[in-house]
Amino acid sequence: MSKNFADMDGVFTNGIHCGVKKKRLDLSFIYVPNAVASAGVFTTNKFVAPSVTHTKKALRKRTLKAVIVNSGNANAGVGDLGKTHTKVMVNTTASALGLSPYEVGVSSTGIIGVPLPIEHVEAGIKKMLEKPKAKDAEATAEAILTTDTCKKMAYKEAKIGKKTIIVAGITKGSGMIAPNMATTLTYLTTNVDVSQAILQESLQEATADTYNMISVDTDTSTSDMALIFATGEYKIVQVGEELEQFKALLTDVMKDLAIQIMRDGEGATKLIEAHVSGAASKADAQKIAKSIIDSPLVKCAIHGEDPNWGRILMAVGKAGTKLNQEKVEVALGGECLFRNSEALSYNEDTVKTHLKKDTIIIEVNCNLGTGCAIAWGCDLSARYVEINTDYN
Repeated sequence: MSKNFADMDGVFTNGIHCGVKKKRLDLSFIYVPNAVASAGVFTTNKFVAPSVTHTKKALRKRTLKAVIVNSGNANAGVGDLGKTHTKVMVNTTASALGLSPYEVGVSSTGIIGVPLPIEHVEAGIKKMLEKPKAKDAEATAEAILTTDTCKKMAYKEAKIGKKTIIVAGITKGSGMIAPNMATTLTYLTTNVDVSQAILQESLQEATADTYNMISVDTDTSTSDMALIFATGEYKIVQVGEELEQFKALLTDVMKDLAIQIMRDGEGATKLIEAHVSGAASKADAQKIAKSIIDSPLVKCAIHGEDPNWGRILMAVGKAGTKLNQEKVEVALGGECLFRNSEALSYNEDTVKTHLKKDTIIIEVNCNLGTGCAIAWGCDLSARYVEINTDYN
């Protein structure tokens, strides 16, 4: 069995069914009692749930030692009741673990505008935290899911200096995915000893190149966040090579998790990777790559296995970046389809074979500068509509 974040010393977790959902697990916790630092990135949706408001405030005041998570209900759009219910979740968890309320984060994900059945959640927290040293990451990974079809976990190690550094995590997300960080719920743990400021910087940088470069449907949720806890087992040098190696490891784990989300996008059958090079800047490359994966027309073409490069050009052009259309090149699966403002003859069999794969590579070279970026998305199928009309 592969390792998961609960295999780390000082990390405890579990998930149960408390009654928010009919049958599936719907309540979980992560507890890192000796955490030396914590950090978070949050949805930029202006209609935020009380869970986001509380957890952002808690991070400003203290180091988080725990997070309590319910799925099936976002506890958003319910007025002051949402604030009251968040406070109940925080205080019940803090009391059970002997923590300050500002050492407890909260996440709620699911349907918006329906009151959370707080009596079930409160009773579930008390029952679950009778065993605060549980180590069931599989249950936690399941308990955070909503429309997801599978659990999403990652665990990676790297030698930094003479120390074996670990970054591991779980995530959820299938629809309403277009993070401006962060749509989804993501929880990461690491065994490093770094400052709160360095951990926050590292998480933000890793997010920019991973979770901020994915999209299922261009929608950003009300309730979502990514949190990381550092157990403090190994000190690393917080400048220079060791820090850069840690950031690279964190980015690698978050990329792994982000791609798992894309592969499980609602109704998805194919992963789309948009590789943009030669842009005037990295920021321009990121805008173009995201414009490609966001385009419903591109997503439909990929689903239909149609090499319609005109839709890709459209998406490149609408990104609002510096561009010279006479220099743009477009390729699918390594086969160049467009260059010097005109279509090229290409091997149709090669392109058709590529479009039948479950990972589709779109390459765009702007031939303007050195800006590069990769974005990940998925195709758009009729199943996406079915899932989102049957959700309630």
